[in-house]
Amino acid sequence: MPLYQLVMQRVVHLLVDGDFRPGQQLPSEWDLAALWGVSQGTVRKGLNELVSRGILQRHQGVGTFVTQQNWDWGSYSFTALPVLQHGKTKQVWPVAEVLSLVVTAADEETAVQLGLKIAAPVWKIMLLWRTGFTEVAIDELFLPVALLPDLNVRFVRRRRSFYAFLLLEYDVLVDTAQQWLWQTILHPEIARLLNADMALPALCLGRLSQSVDGVLYEWRRRYLQLGNQALQLSGTAAEF
Repeated sequence: MPLYQLVMQRVVHLLVDGDFRPGQQLPSEWDLAALWGVSQGTVRKGLNELVSRGILQRHQGVGTFVTQQNWDWGSYSFTALPVLQHGKTKQVWPVAEVLSLVVTAADEETAVQLGLKIAAPVWKIMLLWRTGFTEVAIDELFLPVALLPDLNVRFVRRRRSFYAFLLLEYDVLVDTAQQWLWQTILHPEIARLLNADMALPALCLGRLSQSVDGVLYEWRRRYLQLGNQALQLSGTAAEF
């Protein structure tokens, strides 16, 4: 593992263990470098990687802080609908709940995206995302069993961000390779979990993720039911 990824891993460990909480400032780069026996430049690169993923946020001349953002979710927060906004609108980050993790056969779409044979064994993880008490999205994650043979026990025991889990448990850092957005009709089970009307169209976000050395690790489908909320696609950085 490159040293900057080791820095990322150690910071993520501190976040997962609760040593640093949302809104809290991290020690300086020099202090972390001295603590971990690496260069200040290595610490900066590792922190920059977490900043780019929305896990940390820099304030010029002040320092680096922990945000509310979940690595799995991505860069877009929820806000009130633009027509209802008055001045600066609060950004809301959803929280995930692991619903299930099973082995299933890869359907054609999943097989094509992950470069597998149709019906090859894949892990299927289902996550439910909420803002407060409102269900806003369902994620279906598909991952090759061959790459992560012991995922079931290890992930269910530690219900954290999946990308953080990969970094901590497998030393694998993943990045988004491609994303797509399309309109779809919800399956009955997805509609039930989202408390959504099956008759209404919904949005589906497809995300293909790979390791830094190009190995395809994840195909994710996210079903969105925005209701009276909007996704902020650009603008100010994540607030904590």
